[in-house]
Parts: sequence; structure tokens; C-alpha cells
Amino acid sequence: MLKYYLEIIKPRIIFGNIILIIGGFLFSSHLSFNIFLFISTILGASLVIASSCVFNNFIDIEIDSKMHRTKNRVLVKKLLQPISVFIFGLIIGGLGVFILGFLVNALSMFLSIIGFVIYVFIYTFLKRKSIYSTFIGSFSGSIPSLIGYTAANNTINSVCILLFIIFIFWQMAHFYAISIIYIEDYKNANLPLFPIVKGVLKTKKHIFYYIICFILSSSMLTFLGYLGYIFLFFNLILNFYWLYISYLNIQEKNHFKFSRKIFYLSIIIVVFFNILISIHFKF
Repeated sequence: MLKYYLEIIKPRIIFGNIILIIGGFLFSSHLSFNIFLFISTILGASLVIASSCVFNNFIDIEIDSKMHRTKNRVLVKKLLQPISVFIFGLIIGGLGVFILGFLVNALSMFLSIIGFVIYVFIYTFLKRKSIYSTFIGSFSGSIPSLIGYTAANNTINSVCILLFIIFIFWQMAHFYAISIIYIEDYKNANLPLFPIVKGVLKTKKHIFYYIICFILSSSMLTFLGYLGYIFLFFNLILNFYWLYISYLNIQEKNHFKFSRKIFYLSIIIVVFFNILISIHFKF
């Protein structure tokens, strides 16, 4: 029973978001690290994210039943009662909001609620209707970095907004690669995703453009004086390789050959990027 509840919170998504939270927090608090605040931020935000995943599972039962990669999910196979899942989602979400509000700050709590609303009530429903659902979904996926950043200094400033934009570009490339890999699944579920409506080739070109935007926006952390040239050097090496693979993907007729590589590279890049901003190179 416990493993089923663990499955519906989507641990891999939570872990991925924790990386953004840690990066944002350490980048913001490099001069005054507070371990209690750090743990409270990760715990509270993770619970809210887990809650959003639970409700996403709850809402997407019909869609999940039509896709090969999701047809064995807990709610599709009726391994848990929907009402139990609904209550579970409310409890962990409420607990997460409470932790952020009382142990971190109101701003981080408010951002977590915004991320929850965008993911559960806007993105989850919009993906059934619009090719731009991925773009809207990227907003909620970028908010964990803001939660981490604002948890440490309780303010939204220009660098905080820049981080938000950087991760939107990263997520668009990341999610578009996923949409190509699982395009047949999405067709079976009748979801109007970008590669289905606009074509795979155009999607691959957009991935290329988004990676360029990610490179330019992340480089601004150096050019605006927030980070040094050591960060810029290491950041560009891996990003240009990612861009090169994306270029090869446009030329390749086999849509899956390089799309998977772009996807896995995107994971390496987001981890590496957050490590770099956590170290906070100033030279």
C-alpha cells in the first residue's frame, strides 16, 4: 500500500525539482547559509510538488489509461481508491504550504501555491486543448528555483526573474524532446501537443532555438555580474555540445535517435547548472 502512495507522488519529478530548489537557495544564500531554513524549504516545497503530482494523477486517469508508458499507473489499475488519493493530496499539500508559510516565509509559500495552481488547474486541463500547454507548464516547472531563491532572502529581484526565464527555456527543450520520444502515446491519448499539430521537424527546430535562448540567458548571469567567467566557461562547454546534438537532430530523419540524447543531456545540464550556481563563482 505504501509503495502505491509513493508512486503517485512521482518521486523522480520531486527529485528533479529539489535540484532547482537547492540551486536557487544556495545561489541566494552563499554568504549566510541557514541549515534549518534550507531543510524547511526543501521539505515544504517537496510536499506541495508531491501534492500537485497526486492531483495530476487523479485528473489524468483517462489519459494515462490510453498511453503505453502510463497505463500501469496506480489509479489506472485501481490499486488505490480515488477518494483516498484526493484526501492524501490535500493533506500533504496543506502540510507543505504550512511549513513554507510558518517556517520559511510567505513569499515562498505564495510562489508554491502559484506553481500548484498553474500545474494542476491550468496546465493539466490546457494540454487537452492547446499546443501551448507545454509553455504554460514550464512556468510551474521554473517556480521551484524561485522558491529556493526567495526562501533565502525573502525577495524577488532581477536575478530571481532571470533564473525563472532561464529554466523556462531549459524546460521547453526538455519537454519537446519528451514529446517527440512519446509522440505515439500522445496521439493515442488525443493530446494536441506541438509535434503532433505542427510536425516533428518544426519541433526539433524549436528545441534548437530554445537551447540557444537557454545559452544566452544563462550567460547573462556572468555578463550582468552575478557570476564569474569560470561559471561561464564550464556552462558554455556543455551547453554548446547540447546545441550541437540538437543541430544533428534536425538533420536526422530518425526522430528518436538524437531526441533521447537531447533529453538525457538536458537532465545532466540542469544538474550541472545548479551545481555551478550553488558554488557561486565570482571570478
